[in-house]
Amino acid sequence: MIRVLLSCLMLLGMLPGLLRAAPLVLNDCAEGGIALRALASGYDEGAQPLTVEQVVDLPMSHWQTLEPATLVRGAGKPALWLRLEVENRSGHFCQAFVLSGSSNNRDVQFYQQRAGLWIRSVGGASYPLREWSEQVRLPAFPVLLEPGERSLLLMRVDSTLPTFVLPELVSHEGLLLKRMAESLADGVVFGMVSLLVLFSLALGRIFRLRLLIAHSMAVLAYCLYVALANGYGLVHLWPDSPRLDLAWVLIANCLCSVLVFAYLRVLLQVRRQPRLVGIGMTLCQIGFLVCGVGLMLFPAWAENEALAHVRLGVAVVVYLVLWIAVFIGFRMRLGYDWFCYLLPSLLTLQFLLVFVHRQGWSTFPPFEYSFHSFSTLPGAVLLLYTLVSQVAFGRRREKQALADIEQLKQAEQERLEHSIAERTAQLGEALRNQQLLMARIGHDLRTPLLGMLDQARTLPAQPKFCEGYARSIERSVNFQLELIDELLEYARNDVWQLELLAAPGYLFGFLKETREQGRYLAERHGNRLICHFDDDLPLLVNADFRRLRQTLVNLLANAAKFTHDGEIHLRIERLPDVHDGQVTLRFCVQDTGIGIAAKDLERLQEPFSRGSNVADRPGVGLGLYIVQQMLGLMGSRLKVESVPGQGSRFSFELKVELAREQELDQVFIESYSPQRDGQGQRVLIVDDIAITREMLYELLAGYGYDAEACGSGDEALRLLQERPVDILILDQLMPDMDGWALLAQVRQRWPGLPVVLYSASPPRRPEQVPDSLCFDACLLKPVQTDDLLTVLERLPVRNHECLGSA
Repeated sequence: MIRVLLSCLMLLGMLPGLLRAAPLVLNDCAEGGIALRALASGYDEGAQPLTVEQVVDLPMSHWQTLEPATLVRGAGKPALWLRLEVENRSGHFCQAFVLSGSSNNRDVQFYQQRAGLWIRSVGGASYPLREWSEQVRLPAFPVLLEPGERSLLLMRVDSTLPTFVLPELVSHEGLLLKRMAESLADGVVFGMVSLLVLFSLALGRIFRLRLLIAHSMAVLAYCLYVALANGYGLVHLWPDSPRLDLAWVLIANCLCSVLVFAYLRVLLQVRRQPRLVGIGMTLCQIGFLVCGVGLMLFPAWAENEALAHVRLGVAVVVYLVLWIAVFIGFRMRLGYDWFCYLLPSLLTLQFLLVFVHRQGWSTFPPFEYSFHSFSTLPGAVLLLYTLVSQVAFGRRREKQALADIEQLKQAEQERLEHSIAERTAQLGEALRNQQLLMARIGHDLRTPLLGMLDQARTLPAQPKFCEGYARSIERSVNFQLELIDELLEYARNDVWQLELLAAPGYLFGFLKETREQGRYLAERHGNRLICHFDDDLPLLVNADFRRLRQTLVNLLANAAKFTHDGEIHLRIERLPDVHDGQVTLRFCVQDTGIGIAAKDLERLQEPFSRGSNVADRPGVGLGLYIVQQMLGLMGSRLKVESVPGQGSRFSFELKVELAREQELDQVFIESYSPQRDGQGQRVLIVDDIAITREMLYELLAGYGYDAEACGSGDEALRLLQERPVDILILDQLMPDMDGWALLAQVRQRWPGLPVVLYSASPPRRPEQVPDSLCFDACLLKPVQTDDLLTVLERLPVRNHECLGSA
């Protein structure tokens, strides 16, 4: 009983093989195409190639029905053997042809057994064209059958490219029709797509549409890939070079991938996204190039299963980078339309279908129509959309440009009209100002001239007052020059842009000069100038001293002009430091004059504007205006406080950088000096700043003094001990031993030696120094050379012999 059951089970297991062993009966050789997928059986060869004899000897149980998943071939899969028996029952000789199903099957071997012999035919791009049974792009293998003859057919199909095997038996007439239809379809499709691509390229080049050019290049590369994969290169260009054909196919595949990603970069506006996204897209393109070059140099890589998994992982990363770019572009609101999401979705869907089929999760054959010519039509349709959308975009951009040009023309017309009206108003205002200026400056320009004329006439009559009159004339000339300078500054500000020329300089020397000029201005109207300078003011600063002097003199002149027999206060304060290397100084000029009415405060900031209570006072109304301009250049503003009848207060704050004495170009001011001769008097210069020592040494040596210089108090005492000197010039602030300590030593040991203080600050007597200890003369840096030489000449000649060591 058990044997019977086992026999039944064996018969059931052999039943599919017995059914498949039934031959294909041909009753009429002129029949149309017969699909062999359901009639033939298949066998996967495995890692080791088999001969036809070995395949024939395989048990029938090894042969399987042809499922869709079995018919998908390509990289990583072994060769597929197909087996079919045919029998001619038509009563006459029969000739038919077997097709492998796709022109991109690169290695097809066909065997027919007749009279115990095997007839072998080959086809596909792995063989030179001359070895094909028929040298036509679509390989076809002849089947010859005598009446009543039964023959076994075997076909071996292998390919490094993804393909789908669709075996078919056709008659001679059917083969001609099939080849004709495929050639016609290829010509029509490739022709239409090529025309569309060339037109798009030309249009994109003319109108500079980068997206259209990139899309056209991607479609063109895919068309080239499809044409080469279908054997057009081998048949028409290099019929004897299968390896060259494979290399060009891989190059076209690589180029297609790179250009598709280049198109996606433009479509997704990767240039406007973060830099890492662009780097990721570039790495994907480099990955395509590396894979293509590797497969071209090492074709065996295409059969390596491990490398196939690596390529799959790279593909996953590529699509991940693509969707990251889409997401970031969406978050950045780059203006994506529906097409920007459709194209990545289609590419991802295509990848997923291939992946699912390769994993055996679906029987849908994704490669059945992948490499036919009409597989380029979806890309052409997408390109057509890009063409239409880009042309529409170009027209919108052209209309927008025309609208912008029209708007710019209108704005330019309005600007010109406004400019003409403004210039006309400015011209009228300038003419009125010019008339007002000429009317008001006549008296002010004549007043100092009349004063000089009167004093010049008095000189011959009173020769003993010559020196005083000369000084008065000098002051009048300076006043007139200041007035002319004001007018020139106004004119220069109206025509050119004023510039600041900041330079390092001595602050106390500048304040001394300003104080003397302000005292003269104050005394002209019986006023008294009182100066308040903080003790912690910096010695040297970087500033435009000319502009700052002009600002302070204008404020002092204003205060003196509108104050009679009163007081004018000039106060300079140092505010708390905010930044290292910078100080903030507050300048304040306060008077006890007539003051300014509240209604006049704003108006006084305009040129040629004067207060309502100063009609009887000289002036042109430019002082405060120039002050405002100067302070604006220096990054400050004028603050005005006034009470009519009690006086006014003008103040401003100025940030300046600290400077060092080593940065100065000169430590004194060159001035005219009559013929002087030091007569060889020995002068010792003591200063820790090298430039001061060198310049004073050169100056005094040039006027006949026997000068010597040193950089510290200890060295000065040593030089004084070695040989006597006639005059000692020293700085006040020096390291180790300052000027006051050195003065005390000198007064003890050389009490008769004249000592001159030449410092960047006024004398600052330390608390422990008695009032009796004084310098013979004090000069502020930078001193005029004439003043320095005069002081040296007028020093008393006293006994300065050494009294001994202290």
